[in-house]
Formats: sequence, C-alpha cells, structure tokens
Amino acid sequence: MYIVEPMPKQIDADLIAGLLATDTGTVGHFLDGGFMCSDIQGRMPGRKIAGTAVTVRCTLPDSVIVHYALKHIRPGDVLIVDRGQDKDTACLGGTTAVAAVAAGLQAVIMDCAGNDISQANAAGLALWCRAPTPVTTKYRNLGGEINVPISCGGVAVRPGDAILADENGVLVISPDLVRAVVDEAKTWHRKEADFFKALEANPGLCYPDATGASAIVETALKAQEGGIRLNRPPGSQD
Repeated sequence: MYIVEPMPKQIDADLIAGLLATDTGTVGHFLDGGFMCSDIQGRMPGRKIAGTAVTVRCTLPDSVIVHYALKHIRPGDVLIVDRGQDKDTACLGGTTAVAAVAAGLQAVIMDCAGNDISQANAAGLALWCRAPTPVTTKYRNLGGEINVPISCGGVAVRPGDAILADENGVLVISPDLVRAVVDEAKTWHRKEADFFKALEANPGLCYPDATGASAIVETALKAQEGGIRLNRPPGSQD
C-alpha cells in the first residue's frame, strides 16, 4: 500500500540561516534530545546542511517510493528515510543521487547503508547513512509512505521538522523550537568568543576556574560528610 501525505510547510529562511550559523556540536552543549545515533554519519567531509524534513518510510526492499518522493521535492528540502529493520540495503544510489540534486534536494539522511557514495558526493548530494554497501533495493512495487511520522537513527522525525546535519551528526528540531535553539546557540557562540578573548589576554587562565567547575566540585566536597578530601594522597583512607 502507498500513502502520500501533503508536503509540509518549509522552515523560514531566516531560521535556516540561523541553524547554518551554528553546528550540532554547539547545540549538543545545551540540548539533550533530537540527536540521531552516532551510527548515522556524514559521507561528505566538511559538509553542513539545514533544511526541512520530507519523510519517507521505505521498510521493504523496494525503492519505488524513494524515487516517487523526488517528484515532490522543493529546493532546500532534506529527505529522511526510515528503512525499518533493514539497515544493510541501500535505498539510494548514484543515479538517484544525481536526479535528487537536479530536483533541488540538498541532502538524504537514511537509517541504512548507502550505495555509490563517491557518485553522490560528485553530484553534490550530502549523504548521511550507516555505512557503504553494494546492495540496493529494487523496483518491486511493494508500497511505501511519504510525509508520515517516521523513526531515523533512533529519533522520531515528523514532516516539516527542521534538520541540522554536519560532521558531528544529525539533529531533528520541532518547528516550534527552532527559534529558541538558534537564539541559545548564538548565546553559546558569544560565550565561547568571550572565553577565547580572556584566554588570549591571560594565557595562564585556569580552565576549570573560568568555567565554574572548580567552584562546583570544591563546594560539593566541602559539603560532603566524609567526602573525598582535596589533595588526598593516593591510597589513603577516609
């Protein structure tokens, strides 16, 4: 059976620009959820993308639904593919990658292995997947779904979610949270820049003192009844 739902509203251009101004590693300092598992890795070194999720559920060994999704793609969209339990069979290869770029797709993120990765890179399609493989899906008319809630890399993805992906990983953000994430990322980048300036002005600056780690640990140690003593000799007893 095939299910094709309407295309989602795209994330506003200013928010996409805000996501591109940061990175998943920075967001990971203040956000806990929404990150795909580390098995989903970028296959184009140094590439970073941000866009709107268009979801595909393709859990059978059949690539028809992935090809059909390209008919609906808009510039800036990111195709997110749920492969169910089949993590070893690619649902996209080199020819489809070239066609995807021609359709305006900037990236494919799929919860399975990828095929023809060098050809995808040469075409300019950013690809995140689990591993390389020579094995691909076929044309078998077994059904599939477009723009339905899916799971990819252990994270729930809904059509219209914002996607930020780079060399560190893939982040899925609900549309109503994107602005807050962008604003918080700006704050973190400002703090980081201020720290670098302080370090340049004072090369002897103690990092844990500057971050507050020293105050936190030393205050806790003093408050602990029978806690570990600072500068305790190795092997000594409480």
